[in-house]
Amino acid sequence: MKTLNKNIRREFKMSLGRFLSVSALLMLGVFILIGLNVTGPNMRQTAQKAYDESNLADAKITTTSSLNRSDQDYLKDLKQVKQINFGHSKDTLIKNTQHALRIESVPTSLSKMHLTKVHTPQSSNQIVLSDNLKGKYHLNEYIKLAGTKKNTASGLKNNKFKIVGFVNSTEYLKKDNIGKTTAGTDSLYGFAYLKKQAFSANNPNFARVSFKNVSGNAYSQKYETKVSNIVKSLQPKLNHRNNSTVSSLRKKINNKLSTGDQAIKVNSTKITSAKSTLQNQQNALSTQLDQARATGNSASISQLSSQQQQLTDKINTLDSQQQALNKSKKKLNQLQDQKKQLSNMTLTIQGRNDYNEGYNNYGEDAQRIDSLGKSFPAFFFLIAILVSFTTMRRMVEEKRIEMGTLRALGYSKGEVMREFLIYSFLTALLGTTVGSFLGLITLPKIIFKAYTANFTFANLQLAIHPWYIVISFIIAFLSTVLASWLASRKQLRTNPAELMLPKAPASGSRILLEHISLIWDHLNFSYKVTARNLFRYKGRMLMTIVGVAGATALMITGFGIKDSLNTIVDQQFGNISRYDIITAYNPESSNQNIERAKDVVKNDNNVKKYDGAYFANVYATRNGDYARENISLTVPTNSKRISQYIKLQNYKSGKKLNLSNSGAIISQKLAHLQNVSVGDNMKIHETDGTTYKIKVAGITTMYAGHYIYMNQNYYQKVFNKKFSSNAYLVTLKHSTKKQVNNFAAKFNHQQAAVQTVQSQETKSTITNILSNLNNLIIVLVLSASLLSLVVLYTLTNINISERVRELSTLKVLGFYPNEVLMYIYRETNILTGIGIVLGLGVGYAFHDYIMKLLPPATAMVAPGLSWSNPIISVILMIIFSLIVMIMMNSKIKKIDMLEALKSVD
Repeated sequence: MKTLNKNIRREFKMSLGRFLSVSALLMLGVFILIGLNVTGPNMRQTAQKAYDESNLADAKITTTSSLNRSDQDYLKDLKQVKQINFGHSKDTLIKNTQHALRIESVPTSLSKMHLTKVHTPQSSNQIVLSDNLKGKYHLNEYIKLAGTKKNTASGLKNNKFKIVGFVNSTEYLKKDNIGKTTAGTDSLYGFAYLKKQAFSANNPNFARVSFKNVSGNAYSQKYETKVSNIVKSLQPKLNHRNNSTVSSLRKKINNKLSTGDQAIKVNSTKITSAKSTLQNQQNALSTQLDQARATGNSASISQLSSQQQQLTDKINTLDSQQQALNKSKKKLNQLQDQKKQLSNMTLTIQGRNDYNEGYNNYGEDAQRIDSLGKSFPAFFFLIAILVSFTTMRRMVEEKRIEMGTLRALGYSKGEVMREFLIYSFLTALLGTTVGSFLGLITLPKIIFKAYTANFTFANLQLAIHPWYIVISFIIAFLSTVLASWLASRKQLRTNPAELMLPKAPASGSRILLEHISLIWDHLNFSYKVTARNLFRYKGRMLMTIVGVAGATALMITGFGIKDSLNTIVDQQFGNISRYDIITAYNPESSNQNIERAKDVVKNDNNVKKYDGAYFANVYATRNGDYARENISLTVPTNSKRISQYIKLQNYKSGKKLNLSNSGAIISQKLAHLQNVSVGDNMKIHETDGTTYKIKVAGITTMYAGHYIYMNQNYYQKVFNKKFSSNAYLVTLKHSTKKQVNNFAAKFNHQQAAVQTVQSQETKSTITNILSNLNNLIIVLVLSASLLSLVVLYTLTNINISERVRELSTLKVLGFYPNEVLMYIYRETNILTGIGIVLGLGVGYAFHDYIMKLLPPATAMVAPGLSWSNPIISVILMIIFSLIVMIMMNSKIKKIDMLEALKSVD
């Protein structure tokens, strides 16, 4: 037993390079497998902990007016509602800036805020700001707020507040894109909380809701589907409630209008009659005064002057009555405007994925990691398994004579196998242990840090995930221990005497190239030997080609992810979207306010061109899926001019598409998600859930966002109402971020302004995704590079170890050192070249597969890769091949010719 143990220790010492290289291969496979597969669950668990601590609301109910006591009681009594908190919300501007803040009343039991510094508001003049504003504002400093529209109040009792703390909220998870608003530049600068007593309005305007019978963690199919179904079932009830409220308000307003109009008519008649009477009296009195002054009758003058004073008092009283009448008319006009606004009054409910943009984005990021975890590890482990399996079998075959000797000395088959089984077991154990440690801790932290740079989550919740460790070890065990056991079992079936002799070489045969005399006859001796050796060791040839091809494919895919996401930005915003901003206004507002909003577009010096359109936000859903696609619906007033702002082209042929009366043109990704083709029908929904059916007349290339375009006639056919524009497509002369923000803020300041949509917003979203992926791409490329280096090292090492006698013979025959080196390296170079060529093709295919999984639901990528990608990948593979040659150079030179050529008989 001591002899065997000593032999095992000697084997580890003599083949340490092989032991470490195989362990490194398995480590890389385990590292990528575990790292990519546990990061998504870890990210979701991290979020779940934060959601549990804050008791994040399942849904949010919002209204464009307010929720009176009757509304609150109605919502409380909904059978699906477990808990409901009512709150106040108001968007304001920081005074003398374009920065919009969303001010909310301090939440109570749902969506509780997380205080990062000092304390919550104790009085109505104290405020806590979002944590992203910590460096811009300081504790005990005062902040002044203003209304978002021209000549409007802030909606708060005070406009000056003392900053007493900073907070985070799970309703506002993103640092860079907190949310949308109709104020300022159309994006929130931050959020803040006040006591509810600080708001001017007595009634709340939104409610946070948690539902009964909801289970499962956030982002799980079980939870999301349940909440989505409840939201869908509640929206029609809220629509009915809203319609009843609107009808009631309209009735009250009509009564007030009728009563007021009647009173105004009566009072107008009275005032007009009184004015006529007083005017006649004034004319008569003026004539009498003139006559009295002419005759110098002082008594008459005194009497008439007294009458004149009385008449003047009556005229003043009448003027006051006229002013009161004018005020009444103004109130009636305001009531008319309120009546028009009733058509815009809504009561809607949204689940987390819709009211909380950060929640949705974070879930999509975790899903992207899951997608990579289902594909990349398979490639890594496939290569690691093939090379490890081959290496362990070769090691057993190298020990053939030693095995025969031990068997001849009386050792059992099990004892002889023990060396190989321990060696391979420890290889699998080391690779799995190191790979699991790095995969469970290092890679998740790297990915989390990259992806959450724009989120408020601080620390990743790590977990053991034992099943992934077990699966990884089983795979590593099978690729090493199983290989050793099978190979040694096969060898030990042979008689010990025969086993102590070298294995007879396979009978030689002519290779295909030898039959092509035109080529074969012109090859020198070295190249002929190389050609024969390539086909002589078919297993090693296959392993080298597969290993190099796989590593090249992984590098191409890693670099290609970045290329493809860059393509979205370049194609969408350099070729398709030609407008800078969409400005939407309320067509139900007063004519004066509408004209003022339009004048901002028409009279701005930075506006290059503009065209009218109808713009609305709609959405579509998929059967069996809780997710919804948010869609921008655009109906231009002049269909022929739409090409100046949006390039509509067939996604297959690239030919120009024109709007028609027979259907709508939809974006390519939307068509893919909805599984529709030209001629099919699809359903779209307004924010209140009202459903409409449209026919797909064309599918246009669009790389970012979901869009539907239709002309006026088809719009009127679908929605059954007269077309009326409510927006402008605007192209600016100078479209820098600052210029676009200035224009947006100027428009949003108008009373009739509803929203602005900047084309750069989607660009910013894609850029952030690309930035998040950068660190992950670096890790994947480095792992692929290390994999290729280890594969080349391992297979070259096997090649040299198997052919020590061959190389020694060449040295004895007088071959120069460089000729001996090239005897091995020439084969490696040829196989590496073949592997690179195959890897290019596999890389393109694998990249295409990955890019169907990786992009967000709102984006798609153009096919193909940049020319620099394969060039960089090929250069890296060549560099790694040269590094291996340098490492193996000393080993070849140190071969002991006499020892290698000794007879074993």
